[in-house]
Amino acid sequence: MSTYHHPEVDFVTLPTLSFKMPFCPPLSFLTSFLSSPIVRRNNAANRRVVNNSFGDGSAPEVHCCLEVGRMSTLSSEPYRYEPTVQDILNVRSYFLLLRTPLPTQLVDTILDEAGYWAHSTVTVEYPACANASNWDSADHMYMRTLPLAIPGTEGDFVFSPQEPKQIRLGTGPDLSLYHRLHPCRRIVYDLWSHDQGWSSSPSKWHRTYWRSYSWWDASVETPQLDITSNSYISWPSLLVFADAKELEATMDVSPMQFHQREQVRPHIPAGRVLQRNLHAVYETRHHTVEQSHVDGVTSVEAQRALENRGRGWLSADGNFVRNLKVGDCIVLWISARFPGWAMHAEKAKISVYWAV
Repeated sequence: MSTYHHPEVDFVTLPTLSFKMPFCPPLSFLTSFLSSPIVRRNNAANRRVVNNSFGDGSAPEVHCCLEVGRMSTLSSEPYRYEPTVQDILNVRSYFLLLRTPLPTQLVDTILDEAGYWAHSTVTVEYPACANASNWDSADHMYMRTLPLAIPGTEGDFVFSPQEPKQIRLGTGPDLSLYHRLHPCRRIVYDLWSHDQGWSSSPSKWHRTYWRSYSWWDASVETPQLDITSNSYISWPSLLVFADAKELEATMDVSPMQFHQREQVRPHIPAGRVLQRNLHAVYETRHHTVEQSHVDGVTSVEAQRALENRGRGWLSADGNFVRNLKVGDCIVLWISARFPGWAMHAEKAKISVYWAV
């Protein structure tokens, strides 16, 4: 067993895994294998290391040598590996090395069970307020994500209204390699916010999520320009911060317009609230909300548990994730209702994971 050293991570080579066809490792093995904190990349080719050889028998013998990152001796933080689109395509190709290649549906299942997905993370940080005392400012679009699964969007991005910049989309693996209309698998929201810090409601509601009328919500918008044709597109930070109405008003300078699935923000979204603020708490709180394509809330107890955490139960039924299409953008809103209520947002980060 060989050991490789990295300034941040120590890598240990796993023993060679050998098996003769037509034997196939069980699904549980393959999914746990892929979901481990894999992967020393080959520095020259920027991909995993796989050695292939043929035995002397009638069936080819496939040797798979992969390396697993473990906790560095120099840091208490574990190495977090996020596969790229190219990594996932490489792993898919490995299954074709089998004498009897695995069906595409089975490969999809293996990768989904392992959570082996590409991702795009957008982080923004700036103070914003939705004030219910002024109807025109009771809702505010805080941010818009990059379009789902479009080449050039994978990885981590940070945008600021004070530092305009743009990125170039359309650079990366060809979209023809994607075979799903609805590829989204998981969304993680990190949200920092608070309300006005006081309330005339009975004190029993204070510091709970009940009767809280300031919240985060999410909607979906689709670029009106077809961006799935793999052409190069400039995506300025204006598209991260300006809502669809603002972009329509500046059509002469805006490079993109969006189709809104919701033309009007709901007065009280009830069951679909993404995350409420704690009632009458002025200190900024950090909430993490996760949505998955396999979510489903079926019991009254589960609904009640979500409401106790400040979430609407419809935000956890899985439909929001399952209905996202290639090219769709997630729009994050802050809202407040009824006189005196205010929603103060400080920072947000949205990580979107999709299957390849």
